[in-house]
Amino acid sequence: MNGSYIEKGYSPVCDVSVLALCMIVAVVLIINKVQKGTNQRLMFVMVASVYFAAAASLVYHILIGIPGTDPMFIYITRISNHLFFSLMQMAYVLYLREPLWMKDEGYNRFLFMITVIATAPIIVDILGIIFRFGYYIDNTGAEHSDFSIYPFAYVAFEIIIFFLIIKYRSRIIKQVFLCLLTVNIIAFVISAIQGMNYQTSFTTLEYFLPVLGLLFVFHSNPYDSETGAANDLYFLREVANSIERRSPLIMVCCVIPEFMSKMKYSKEVKTEFFRFFRQTIKHGILYRFSNGKFVLTMKKSRRGNFDRSIGKMLEEFYASYEKISIDYKLIVAETVPDISSADDYIKLFDFIDDEMKINETRRINDGDIRRYLSTKYILSELEDITKKKDLDDERVLVYCQPVFNLTTGTYDTAEALMRLRLKETGLVFPDKFIPIAEKHGLIHQLSLVILNKTCRTIHELIAEGYILKRISVNFSTIDLRQELFCEEVQDIIIRNDIPYDCIAVEITESRSEHEFNQLKSKVTELQELGIKFYLDDFGTGYSNFERIMEIPFDIIKFDRSMLIESSKNDTSKYMVSTFAGMFNELNYSVLFEGVEDDFDEQHCRSMFAKYLQGYKYSKPIPIGDLRNFLQKAV
Repeated sequence: MNGSYIEKGYSPVCDVSVLALCMIVAVVLIINKVQKGTNQRLMFVMVASVYFAAAASLVYHILIGIPGTDPMFIYITRISNHLFFSLMQMAYVLYLREPLWMKDEGYNRFLFMITVIATAPIIVDILGIIFRFGYYIDNTGAEHSDFSIYPFAYVAFEIIIFFLIIKYRSRIIKQVFLCLLTVNIIAFVISAIQGMNYQTSFTTLEYFLPVLGLLFVFHSNPYDSETGAANDLYFLREVANSIERRSPLIMVCCVIPEFMSKMKYSKEVKTEFFRFFRQTIKHGILYRFSNGKFVLTMKKSRRGNFDRSIGKMLEEFYASYEKISIDYKLIVAETVPDISSADDYIKLFDFIDDEMKINETRRINDGDIRRYLSTKYILSELEDITKKKDLDDERVLVYCQPVFNLTTGTYDTAEALMRLRLKETGLVFPDKFIPIAEKHGLIHQLSLVILNKTCRTIHELIAEGYILKRISVNFSTIDLRQELFCEEVQDIIIRNDIPYDCIAVEITESRSEHEFNQLKSKVTELQELGIKFYLDDFGTGYSNFERIMEIPFDIIKFDRSMLIESSKNDTSKYMVSTFAGMFNELNYSVLFEGVEDDFDEQHCRSMFAKYLQGYKYSKPIPIGDLRNFLQKAV
């Protein structure tokens, strides 16, 4: 065949390079397990289209250099090359719909335009082959290329892409906008330079660069294409950098449960998100966490009035809330010298979030910081206690409250209570550390330490000749979930060489059917050994009489709230007294908690009480002081 400017202006190096790059990108997409969805499939379509376009270009230029090649093969490879380019263009516009959040009407219009731009050149090329205009091969095998419509189609494609990116720039973060714009400008410049030099070598590269831009922006970078928010890893980096440079950072945390699902199905929510986060917030970086949590960071300037800026932003947020009424929590914080770890700020937000009510705004103050650091320290100590598994851990103290036996008129039982004594905080009460321990799954080791120390004290008191029927120890439902719970309790009792019936286990009744079955099984197993069981806090929360009857409790503890309620009027007293009488008839012993004075005691006596516990008799004391209440055997 006769040589032409197409042959002379072509080098296979670029097509071969693009083929290799496409294979690398495909492998990376597969190995990295990119999040599945429509855009992931479109990304594969674009990469495959550029790959096959480069392969077709390579084969086409090889064929035109071989004399006697059937023109049909040349036509097929040439049209295939342009067909795959057209497919890439259509997939590119389809891909942009999600990150640009294009509405159906505008999206369909642009999709129609790009379909015309992508298919028209192919139709013209085919007609040119048939009717001998444009590009064709004559009967002598000579190539003719009077003109080509493809450069015009490429320019039209880029114009549409530029228009879309610029038109919808308010719906994407600045970094993404600049990246998409820059990549397409570079591709367009390469195309222009190539055209001026009558080159065709870089055609596949022109198409590959925009695809590569999408890959890095939406699949290999910190920004979420749905919200424009960065992920938590980059939040940690920014905060760490701020701490290192001692540059104050303002953080606004917004918690909106199930926000993404609401935004997906509500156009009103989407629109308000555009308006507020993408337009109201001009500065700063938005980060997206799990469970509908977003954090906006802004560098604090000495010149700027951030109180006024945050106040204005909150006013805008409240105005948005009035429109869409989505439940929220807002937390405003600032980096402080007392917190030197970036990860601590995430935990600080979680800490404050747990304390807040729905639709509340909180600005973190010095008191919040102190409470968080105290909680963090307690948590670290609890983790260390659990890790060391020392049943004699000195940080765990046993207190107790003596229980008065109305039948004998003596103190012969008590309830063991837990305290912590930590180096930095001193004595820590249960209401402070037990919720932390239960939340983080650290309560079980504490329970075992208390049981062990209680058993050891019982052994000492019996050895000294004191009359002591038993001491009860509180266990949570978390303890009962432990597979070896019964074995652990039994081992500790044997280790301290005391009778099984000197220990009682206090538990609260569970709501869960599964937990109830676990409870019933373990109560039965331990009760067969002689261990007593108390049902704690009867009258508060959840009480199912059928389930209570299924478990052979020894003592039912009436909460102080029941005592207070029974004192209000005759009807309340009758109800509480009836409950207590019923349990008494069924051979359950009734214990009233919270007895504070003589009136409370007489009131409980009239309601079938057998045991009384409260400040009238004693406040919680170190377990060793129980000797002051017990009697010795004669």
